[in-house]
Amino acid sequence: MTAKDAISSQIEALNGEMTIGESIDRLCIAVERRGPLPVVDDSGRYLGMADASALGAPRGSQLGNLANGTRPMSASSPVSLLLERMAAGETVIPIVDDVSYEMYIGAADRESAMRMAASLFPQLDDYTELTVVCPSGEYSASAIAHAVEDADAHLLNLNVVAGTQPNSPTTVILRVNHSRGDSVARSLARYGYDTVEMAGTPGLLNADMIERVNSLLHYLEV
Repeated sequence: MTAKDAISSQIEALNGEMTIGESIDRLCIAVERRGPLPVVDDSGRYLGMADASALGAPRGSQLGNLANGTRPMSASSPVSLLLERMAAGETVIPIVDDVSYEMYIGAADRESAMRMAASLFPQLDDYTELTVVCPSGEYSASAIAHAVEDADAHLLNLNVVAGTQPNSPTTVILRVNHSRGDSVARSLARYGYDTVEMAGTPGLLNADMIERVNSLLHYLEV
């Protein structure tokens, strides 16, 4: 990632020939909301930044004569350098081309930098973790996978945590990429697996409720 990747589409540069009177509305709004605005000449060359101090100048003063000398960053500068400057207190950083180091191409503010930084971290899909049990000898990983697929979900992880001894119920913890575990639990019930716990529930599901759901599912399938 480079500084160019953090450019904000919300920041518009001001022409240096504009007067304070002509630009005061835009400048006031920008300074209040995000910080100073970049100033460029007719050719697009970066001149500096117009900040709150410019608002006190006579209304006929040109912005090009009032712009401060905020140091720009080249487009290919590592984004870490841009973040360091923002951490030090700068709110808007002008970005110029890599060749002449003069031509303005955009500016980054803290909001655009945060969006860029957030894009570095992949968003995780919604998931549900379920604990299911089945009678001894009836456990089948492929059957569980089919049950999950029937609920339009995908099996992300599966672990047998109890029931490896003869004649003991098998307990399995599985994770699926589905935000609503109830539909997966219903599908598992059709395959003979009772869901006893789901992530986000206060604890074990009521046994009577599980029995009623299983009976209803059986009735609907008859």
